[in-house]
Amino acid sequence: MAFSRLPITFSLIIACVLVYLVVATVGAEGGTPFNVGLVQQPGRVVTLGALIPALVAEGQAWRLVTSIFLHSGFAHLAMNMISLYFLGSFVETSFGRGRFLALYFMSGIAGGLAYLYLGTFTAPAIGASGAIFGLLGGVFGYSIRRGTFSLQNPIIAQLLILTALNLFLGATIPNVSNTAHIGGLVGGLVFGWLAAPTLYSHKKLIAVTPIVIAFGLEALLLGIWLTYFV
Repeated sequence: MAFSRLPITFSLIIACVLVYLVVATVGAEGGTPFNVGLVQQPGRVVTLGALIPALVAEGQAWRLVTSIFLHSGFAHLAMNMISLYFLGSFVETSFGRGRFLALYFMSGIAGGLAYLYLGTFTAPAIGASGAIFGLLGGVFGYSIRRGTFSLQNPIIAQLLILTALNLFLGATIPNVSNTAHIGGLVGGLVFGWLAAPTLYSHKKLIAVTPIVIAFGLEALLLGIWLTYFV
C-alpha cells in the first residue's frame, strides 16, 4: 500500500486536508456557507492560527507551526498537496521517516522565521509552501555535502528548474510570500547539509544530532527576533 510506503507524506497531506475541512465547518457555524468555505477559507477562522508577527511578539510562537497546516483556498491547498506528494515520495524514501518529518517541520518554521524578520508585522501568512520548499533545500544541502550537486546530475537539474519556476510564480502571483519560500529553502538546505554524514547511521545519537542543532538554531533566531526586532 502507498500509505505504508510513505506514511509521513500521506499523514501530512491528510492533516492539511482535515484542517481545511475543520476551518470550513467552523466558518459555517459563524455564517460562511460550508460550500463557500471549501472554495475560499473564511479569513476570520484562518486568522486564529495564521502566522502574524505582531501576535508572535506577544508570545504566540505556536503560530509558526499551526500556520503550516492552513491554506487560503482550494487551489492553494491542492497545489501544495500535489507538490508535497511528489517531493515527499522522493525525500521520505531518501532521508527516512524521522529525518523527513524533522526536515518538513524545521523548514516550515524556517519559512516562518524569515517572514518574522522580513514580512509585514501585522499581515497573516499561511500555507505549507515554506516546508515544501525545504524539501528541495534538503536535497540540495545533502548533495552539496556529498559532492554530487551538479547540473550534470539529472535529479538536481530538474529540482533546480522546479525551484526557479516556483520562485518566479511566487514573485508574480499576488499575496504569495516568497520570503517564506526562500526561508524554507535555506532552512532545508542547512538541515540537508547537517544530516548528510548521518543519513546511513544506525546510531540514534548521531542521527538525532542534526535535528537538535537545526531546531536549536531556529530557537536562537526566534529569541534574537523577540529581543532585538520587536
